[in-house]
Amino acid sequence: MSGLDIAIRGVGGTVSRIAFGPLPGLTAELDTSKTVIVTDGLIRRVHGSSFPSCPVIEVERGEAAKSLASLEALYGRFLELELGRDGLVLAIGGGTVSDLAGFAASTWLRGIAFGFAPTTLLAMVDASVGGKNGVDFRGVKNLVGSFSQPRFVRMDVSLLSTLPDIEFASGMAEVVKHAVLAGGGYFDLVRAEAGGTPARRPDRESLERIVAGSARIKAEFVERDEREAGERRKLNLGHTIGHGIEAASGLPHGHSVAAGLASACRLALGLGLLAEAECDRITRLIEACGLPSSIAGAAAAAGLADGSGLRAAIARALTADKKRRGEDMLMALPEAVGSVSIRSVPIADLLSFVQEAP
Repeated sequence: MSGLDIAIRGVGGTVSRIAFGPLPGLTAELDTSKTVIVTDGLIRRVHGSSFPSCPVIEVERGEAAKSLASLEALYGRFLELELGRDGLVLAIGGGTVSDLAGFAASTWLRGIAFGFAPTTLLAMVDASVGGKNGVDFRGVKNLVGSFSQPRFVRMDVSLLSTLPDIEFASGMAEVVKHAVLAGGGYFDLVRAEAGGTPARRPDRESLERIVAGSARIKAEFVERDEREAGERRKLNLGHTIGHGIEAASGLPHGHSVAAGLASACRLALGLGLLAEAECDRITRLIEACGLPSSIAGAAAAAGLADGSGLRAAIARALTADKKRRGEDMLMALPEAVGSVSIRSVPIADLLSFVQEAP
């Protein structure tokens, strides 16, 4: 294992290993006769020559893959391929592919092994790490899911060279979130290597350090609280309002989270939890990564009018959030770079904020 490699130890004694290396190198580490690959058509066309020699199941691309219909179709292919208890599901693609494939594997035959080879920055720093798998239900993200750790995650940052700028920027939203959570040297690394020019991308060595740093930060939260009973809730920073923006606007997940993170900073500022200088520090980094730093900015990025209709749609999505507790919402709010707390915010106050925030 290299110095960048990471092990996540689950509550049941399972170990999930995150290793950096080329995707083709996986072939030597798998029993290809018992492995099936789950991917989407675009990823197969772009990277298929590097896939291990295994049966390939194609699923829909994007959020459309995370449906009960897609899940049922995937189960059907598992049955046709006679995938047994000793089999392994390898998800190659972005976060929607890993979310669907991980949930399918963790429920097939009451649970079989699975691994991830993420091909987007967002999947590398977020979806592939931590063991949360699932599908959407009736328009609500990740409403049906499980906690189950992948056996391994193979990180090959060279795959990101084919990633469009908009998708790279989307992944940077989760990187910025981790930088706010960790603060210190990691925040400085992200600001130095990824800030300054929206189109700028770190070189390979710096990118590996950024991905490894984000994965390690998330892994530490997962080890302390695998089932999201407390500490791990801080990883939802930016996601409460962000998920509402995503549902209402159709903006990519990372761009929505970025606007949600900036909004959470302004909410924390209004509650007296966050100093204005720290709020500005965070929002400047969001903007330097080419991401929207407000609800209005998210609307503009989505090509929508920022009016009462959009704000009302965001508010409706918020009321269905899994973090709701009666008339309150559990929210991760920043108190400083490197310090985030979980606060109970009255739903009525949150909805008023969404109507009035920039």
